[in-house]
Amino acid sequence: MMISKFHAGAAAFAVTLAFAGLAVAAPLPGGAGSLVETFQDWVVACQSQDNTTACVMRQVQTNTQNNQSVLTVELRNVTGGKLEGALLMPFGLALAKGVSLKLDEAPVGALAFSTCVPQGCLVPMGLDAAQVAKMKTGTALNIGATAINSAQPVALKVSLKGFPTALNRVVELTK
Repeated sequence: MMISKFHAGAAAFAVTLAFAGLAVAAPLPGGAGSLVETFQDWVVACQSQDNTTACVMRQVQTNTQNNQSVLTVELRNVTGGKLEGALLMPFGLALAKGVSLKLDEAPVGALAFSTCVPQGCLVPMGLDAAQVAKMKTGTALNIGATAINSAQPVALKVSLKGFPTALNRVVELTK
């Protein structure tokens, strides 16, 4: 399967997470109501309404053959240098087995699926400040799952190119 990074789309997923944790902040630059900026493999998307700004950083990967979403990672900054968000995983995975995360080759932990929606299955995730610091210097977040039909491992890789700059921008816009 050919996978490419796709930086638009996933709007319903973005809006759901963006407004899950609103942060009071100054208006967006130029008084804009929304903002989308790309930092290498990451996109920062913000919406501002009634002096409240919500920003997320995300990476969307799609199958180049059929343009279907394969993986979406969406994170928001929370207090203490932590990140919260979710993975939107494809259908066809063994949900009971959850997913495993590795930062490069170092294990980060195991996560459980919470529910499935029409776009795929959600895996809530949180990263503590130490994990976030390691992501800033890492090259990839490796996600492991299991296919339901064949019990074969499914490996997905999230590039961390642009992650530090995207995170800095989210922090700047939501101060």
